[in-house]
Amino acid sequence: MCREPRARRSPEHGHRLPATLVGCLTLILILALSIVVRESRPSVRALGLLALLAIFVQGILGGVTVLYKLPLAVSVAHACLGQTFLLGALVRHTGAGLAIPDFPLAFGRVVPPLVSPYITVHFAHRIGALVVAASVMATPAVAGRCHRGDGRLGRPALLALALLALQITLGGVTVWNRRAVLATTTHLVVGAALLATSLTLTLRASRLIGWRGLARAPAGLGRQALL
Repeated sequence: MCREPRARRSPEHGHRLPATLVGCLTLILILALSIVVRESRPSVRALGLLALLAIFVQGILGGVTVLYKLPLAVSVAHACLGQTFLLGALVRHTGAGLAIPDFPLAFGRVVPPLVSPYITVHFAHRIGALVVAASVMATPAVAGRCHRGDGRLGRPALLALALLALQITLGGVTVWNRRAVLATTTHLVVGAALLATSLTLTLRASRLIGWRGLARAPAGLGRQALL
């Protein structure tokens, strides 16, 4: 039997180890809620069970992704569910959601005083959002120039741009309303949808021109040369 090269196995194995750790920690959390703490609030117990269900579904999606060699729908669902689970845990446990209470400025300044780790986490989130926004805004222009008239890339690029505008608006509403449940939840869902759209666009581009061509092709190269 031909074995997969070690260089290819290492990243995949490195991905599975933290995934297994997260699954075990989630299971321990559920057992602690049920046996040690004896949590009586139905909403907290329901969230715990929902987290456990998300872990099981994520494991199944990961297995299907590997067995069927990255099918588009399953890969997108796997990526979005993982991002939703991780982001929810980070915001919840660091308490950084309202560390900066104003938007679009931060304490009335462009760069806030980074006097606590919570402010640093929140500001890092905003800087990351700016990087993502710049990339998403550039994508429709690149897709239009290199693949003019091809809806396979144009449609998801424009959808990502619309989701970005909605996501920025929801981010502001979340801060202004002090993390109201509806605004915060919708902000998370739209972020996952933006990730799914970006992943779909990447996979379609890779099928059109190939990963090697995607990395090497000049920005101004025409569609026919790439195809």
